[in-house]
Amino acid sequence: MQERTLRDVLATLDSVLSWSYLDHPEEMTIRGIGTTPEKINKMFLYICKRPINERGVDLVRAAIRNGAVAIVTDRPIDARVPVIYCRDVERAREQLQTLFAMEGNHAKHTER
Repeated sequence: MQERTLRDVLATLDSVLSWSYLDHPEEMTIRGIGTTPEKINKMFLYICKRPINERGVDLVRAAIRNGAVAIVTDRPIDARVPVIYCRDVERAREQLQTLFAMEGNHAKHTER
């Protein structure tokens, strides 16, 4: 399984606006990505495509419980993991699928 760092993730995304709780991105390992909490495993990045309403907050919490170590979203959220805010979450998902699909990583099979 190909692992990436959060620094690799930031270098890949072209629509990053800002981030929070991100002190040492070169030290944080990301093993894969997922767009639903059910697809999240330990050390995965959760791509939150839903609006952050009550249901969206529940999804973020579930993703963190399942092992998400970082989140990509376009809405302000309160999470105790690094959050990367992007203008276009769908574009970010596509870019991250490409990044993690290299070297045969199972993240290339993430559903839309």
